[in-house]
Amino acid sequence: MSENNHLITLSEAKELTHKFQQDPRFQGMTVASKISANAYSELLNQPGCAGIRTYFAIKEDAITIVVIGVDSNGVDQIDGIILDQAEGCPSTCDTGSKLML
Repeated sequence: MSENNHLITLSEAKELTHKFQQDPRFQGMTVASKISANAYSELLNQPGCAGIRTYFAIKEDAITIVVIGVDSNGVDQIDGIILDQAEGCPSTCDTGSKLML
């Protein structure tokens, strides 16, 4: 699996998230999802886990995410830990975040 440090600046993050939040296609939809650090740690600590893949999903008519570990070949660890129960935003947002409009 190729490595990318995935790091961006706050300015880039603001541009990306604000563009999504302003897009008429996504008005009134979930703009973020939160999963605990403990859940991510469990997922990452699985044997052979080299990364995380996030799938967009629909639950109770709202956008959510399903998160799964990925091995070094980029294969989903479908027999391992799979995360859901993300806390959706706007219901549970950090309204003071610079990533929010």
